[in-house]
Amino acid sequence: MGKKRISPGVEAAIAVFLLALGLLLRLCLLERLPLGLNQDEASAGYDAWAILTSGTDRCGNSLPVLLEAWGSGQNALYSYLAIPFIALFGLSVFALRLPMALSGCAALFFMWRLARRTRGPGFGLAALLFLALCPWHIMASRWALESNLLPALLLAGIFFTVTAREQEWRLLPAAACFGLSLYAYGTAWFFLPAFLVFALLWLGKGLRLRSLLPALGIFVLLALPIGLCQLRNALGLPAGSFLGLSLPALTEPRQSATSVLGGGRLAALWENFSALCRLLLRQSDGLIFNSVPGGGLFYFFGAALALFGLVLAVRERKSRPEEAPVLAALCIGLAASLLISGNVNRLNFLWLPVCYFAALGLWFILCKLGRLFWLPLAGLLLGFALFCSSYWNSLGAEGNVNYFPGLGEAIEYVEAQEPESTFISYYVNQPYIFVLFYTQTPAEEFIETVDYVNPDGAFRWVSGFGRWRFGAAEAASGEYLILHRSEAAGRELLAAFGHYVVCRGDR
Repeated sequence: MGKKRISPGVEAAIAVFLLALGLLLRLCLLERLPLGLNQDEASAGYDAWAILTSGTDRCGNSLPVLLEAWGSGQNALYSYLAIPFIALFGLSVFALRLPMALSGCAALFFMWRLARRTRGPGFGLAALLFLALCPWHIMASRWALESNLLPALLLAGIFFTVTAREQEWRLLPAAACFGLSLYAYGTAWFFLPAFLVFALLWLGKGLRLRSLLPALGIFVLLALPIGLCQLRNALGLPAGSFLGLSLPALTEPRQSATSVLGGGRLAALWENFSALCRLLLRQSDGLIFNSVPGGGLFYFFGAALALFGLVLAVRERKSRPEEAPVLAALCIGLAASLLISGNVNRLNFLWLPVCYFAALGLWFILCKLGRLFWLPLAGLLLGFALFCSSYWNSLGAEGNVNYFPGLGEAIEYVEAQEPESTFISYYVNQPYIFVLFYTQTPAEEFIETVDYVNPDGAFRWVSGFGRWRFGAAEAASGEYLILHRSEAAGRELLAAFGHYVVCRGDR
């Protein structure tokens, strides 16, 4: 397949337009879509605020390399990245989601530059277009699920690895991206070792020690604290510290719940493979916050395009040596997926390579159609329009139940009344974290007063802290009650916010 000729001026104009479109889709109405706040977002945001204001997370760990969070841990990098934005804009949904949206915008840039490097300006624009309109990437960029930092870091690392053949200093940012990715999401441990071995072999004998050793030093320095923390938890050792950073002891290592490390062996491998196949075919894991009807991960035609693009890449692998790291990333990602009990989030290291090859399939078709190139573009835009409608209707309106719309306003309303006690029902997933987020309760106060229902559980439930109480709606008691509308029958309503109502309780 030959290169599509395009003038530098036209390329620059199209690239600026597509980048601007991608930024708009990831940044516009960020605090409104999705409507509300998810418990994992609130957890990352509150711990960022707690570290900013007190130096510890909500469990009392000073500068932790891994957040203790629910008990079984939460990745810490996103919270640290959110700290400057929270310091600037305050603890809010917008400030919390902004770093993720910006990481999604950075991924657009790196995808464009990587694709341009491997196959020229035309394919660079095709890859940028496909990723800019990709449903999975738009959705992942618009909520602060900390694990969604991983794809952008890995993509940046791959780009710097590819360009390091000509400019060896780029090994330094590559090493930094790969090292930081270990703090973005624990599944990076399944992907990185094999990819780094490949990268060293691919860079070959021309790689000089004076370039390799500093990069290796950066990676080891970054990886060592989180590596020690993961090892301590895998061995069941108590909490510790390293270079002034806390290495928390978790109630249960998360790997045991998300991979074959939890047992199952060959049966687990087969189950994971089957789950991956179903995910690729259906382009959904059944979780509305990962994919919406009518969009899937990369539209109904995306998987077929990716398979087509992969076949093309394999056939042309000898003439396209700089594409080898992307091929390796896909193959290693597929192999790593067999070790993980997968959903869209847990396998997110896989989706940007898939998007790359889907864009390659699209680019081949565009080139073959000549003057009829507008037909597949029209199909892509139609799919995008359907996705936008579904996304807004699913997560931008009050019918959205996954981000608890109205809960934050209800908490703020009650807090303004300065009550002696307030109750929130367990209809909300981990309601205490929303109270911490919206009331900005000092971490010290929470640590001193918290009462856990299951203190050793992988996901600890809180029955109360301070003047706040949580539990089943039938056991509601307190001066004020915050309940889901379906739980409020027969009670005196004081205010209503989205799905939630404030009721008068027992004094």
